Amino acid sequence: MKLYGTPVSPFTRKAMVIAHELGLTLELLPRPSDPEAFRRINPLGKVPALALNDGSVLFDSPVICEYLNQLGGGKFFPGASIWRQNTGRWKAAVLQALGDGIADAAVARVVESRQAVPNADQIAHHMRAVETGLDALENIKFADDPTIGEIAAACAIGYIEFRLPDLDWKATRPKLASWYARFCEYPSMKATAPA
Repeated sequence: MKLYGTPVSPFTRKAMVIAHELGLTLELLPRPSDPEAFRRINPLGKVPALALNDGSVLFDSPVICEYLNQLGGGKFFPGASIWRQNTGRWKAAVLQALGDGIADAAVARVVESRQAVPNADQIAHHMRAVETGLDALENIKFADDPTIGEIAAACAIGYIEFRLPDLDWKATRPKLASWYARFCEYPSMKATAPA
C-alpha cells in the first residue's frame, strides 16, 4: 500500500502511527508536484491518500485509519454493541474530531503565516481554535488503551510542537502535558515524529 503524504502532516502521521502499531507496511510517497496528477489520485487534492494494491484509493485520515485498523485487526476504533451501553465509540470519535480540528486550525495558521501578506485576523482566528481545543483536551480523561481519539490528539500536539514551537501550551495545561509526554513514549510515536 502506498500512502501519499508528508511525515510532518498530523493527518498522515495518524495513519503511520496506526500502521506501525499494527505491523502494517506503508510506502510513504510525497504528493506529486503536479496538482492535476495528484487529483487523479485524490480528487480533493490533499494528503493523506492511501493507494491500495487493487488500484483503489482511500482518502481523508479518518477513513484511512479505520481501514488500516480493520485490516490489521486493531482496536483503535471501539465497536458498537447492542449488549453494552458504553463502548467508548462515540468518545473516541469526538476526541478524533477534536484532535483533527486542532490540527486543521494549526495547519491553517501555519499556511496563513506564510502568505505574502498574512491576514492577522485569520491567524488570530486559527490560534483561538488551537488554544480552545487544547483547553478542551486538558479536561479529557484519556483512555488507558489508546483509541483513534488519543492518536489524533497526540498527532495534533506533535504538529503544534514542530510548527509552532513558541506556543507555550504546557504551562497552562499540566494534565495534558503529562499525558502527552507519556503518550510520546509509544514506539509508533517515536518512529513517526516529524523531523
